[in-house]
Order: sequence, then C-alpha cells, then structure tokens
Amino acid sequence: MKRKILILLALALPVAAQADTLRCGSKLIMEGDSAGKVLERCGEPQNKQVITEPVRAATSLGGTQQVGTYTYEIWRYTRGQGKFPALLRIEGGVVKRLEYER
Repeated sequence: MKRKILILLALALPVAAQADTLRCGSKLIMEGDSAGKVLERCGEPQNKQVITEPVRAATSLGGTQQVGTYTYEIWRYTRGQGKFPALLRIEGGVVKRLEYER
C-alpha cells in the first residue's frame, strides 16, 4: 500500500520544464549560447529586428522619468515546411530566450 502511494505521488509531481533548443543541421542552439555561435551554426537569420525600449526610474515626486534605453534583437529563423519558425532574443550578444512562433 505504501509503495502504491509513493508511486502515485511521484506521478503527480510536476515535471521540470525543459528549455527549447533549435537544431541547425546536426548542431543545437540553446539559451545562453553566443550570437556568434548561432551565426556559425545556423547562418544569418531570415529577419532581424532591433528593439529599443526606454528605461524608467522613480522620481522623488512619485513619478517616473526616462534614464536611458535598452536595446535587444529578435532573430527569426524559418525551419522548413510544417515547422514553426524559431525566434531568438539576443541581449548583449547572448541568446536570452528561444521560442517558437505559433
């Protein structure tokens, strides 16, 4: 009886989420890889989008003010017929997020 309860508990535990990977030929790309490694393994993306967002900070009067900007890139790789395109967020020359467009 104890064994059945342990098995049921183990099956009920959530499974840790695995980070997405991008396959380029026989090589894999994942979060934390450098932009140079992505270019070497996958070539130039089909589309690059540069995004600049304001960085705001609180003021002593309770409002906010812009204190700078933050820039990152979104690289889009099409992967062939029937496969969702891969979107890579590149920050500071490193893949910070890898997801698939749906």
